Parts: sequence; structure tokens; C-alpha cells
Amino acid sequence: MRGADVVSCATVSDKPLVLGEWLTPGPHLDLVGAFRPELRESNDEAVRKARFFVDTRGGTLSEAGDMVQPIEAGIISADDVAADLFELCRGEKAGRRFYDQITLFKSTGTAIEDLATAIHIFRKT
Repeated sequence: MRGADVVSCATVSDKPLVLGEWLTPGPHLDLVGAFRPELRESNDEAVRKARFFVDTRGGTLSEAGDMVQPIEAGIISADDVAADLFELCRGEKAGRRFYDQITLFKSTGTAIEDLATAIHIFRKT
């Protein structure tokens, strides 16, 4: 992970795989697994270092271990979420603010993501 520009995880790990101490300035973390409170893809240090975004606040903040566990531990709060996917796509909130900022997108999955994928595949066939 050291020196990577993008780190993507889609696991059901119950132990962090992305460690904050491994992150150099500037990567984007894309965490789409660990969709239950007891699962975890990133450790507290990775979450603490990052400006983070979620697909939906309701789902992610109540279901994703990468958010639920650090919130319960007092590392972050729900107010620390910079934006959800809707706000980003509409340009209502900013994404990365600095070239060396670590950004983290946490997804637990939403029906709208499934619909967009289905429409894209349908149009390609």
C-alpha cells in the first residue's frame, strides 16, 4: 500500500487490512466491503487521517464497521463525514481539497448503485 494512489478493498474481513501507518500522503481509499458493524477493512489511524465520504449516511453510519467502530471509540463522529455520494455528484460538497489529502469512500451499497450498474450494462448489450 505504501506509495499507492488508490487502494480498493471489497472484503468481509473482521480485522483491518488498510493500516493508517502504511499510508503516504495523497491516496484514495475505496472501501466497499465490511458492510456489517463487526467487520473492518481499515484501522482507526487510517480513518483518523482521512477526509471521508459515504454512499449514504444512514446505511454507512449504522452498518459499516469502518465507520461504526471508530465512532463508538470516539475517534470520529458522524459529523466528520464530508459528503455523501448524492452531495458529491450534485456538486453540493467538495471532494479532495489538497493534492496530498487522504480520501476515503465507504460504501455499504444502495439500490441506486445497483440500478445505475444495471442500466449501464443494459445499454451496452
